Amino acid sequence: MPAFALARWTGAAALAALLTVGVSAPAAADTEYVWYGNLIGTATVQTPLDGGDNLFAESFVTERGALNQVTTFTLSEYVDFNGLAGWIVDPPAGQGPRLIGVNLDIVDSSANVVAGDTFTGVLGGFAHSSFLGSLGPGTYTLVATGNAVRDGAIDISLSFTSPIPEPATYGMLAGGLGVLALVARRRRQDG
Repeated sequence: MPAFALARWTGAAALAALLTVGVSAPAAADTEYVWYGNLIGTATVQTPLDGGDNLFAESFVTERGALNQVTTFTLSEYVDFNGLAGWIVDPPAGQGPRLIGVNLDIVDSSANVVAGDTFTGVLGGFAHSSFLGSLGPGTYTLVATGNAVRDGAIDISLSFTSPIPEPATYGMLAGGLGVLALVARRRRQDG
């Protein structure tokens, strides 16, 4: 058999062996969009989210008054998340959208606030905030509140990632396997 054919067959055999023991390609990321056409609204994302998935909640409304948008979502695994938000704050004397006093919280199923945003500033007529943290499996609610002095526009994004074990975790695993190998070797020598 030619060398290139053997290498190709060996690669195919290795892939088949990996698939046989349950190793598979990572799942494609899912992105869920929620659009609010009013200042006050609720939505529930039906698809559970995992690491690699994204959630976007957006609105542009021509109303004035209190903003209260509630987006419920479910996580099927432990994830780290990074959240960003931007909303228009046209000057008080202007005529464009002006959303003020914005606050974003993530609340768990027991109504405990588990994460809140941090205001990062205004740039080019857009206010920005961010938040990050870790969440376990369960149902959560993203709550956006504020006040639309004039029209209101806000975009919120949450990106979820699977936590990456720290290098020390791999060292502990290797050390544990080494101890098991040593114990097995001693048993063989004693028996």
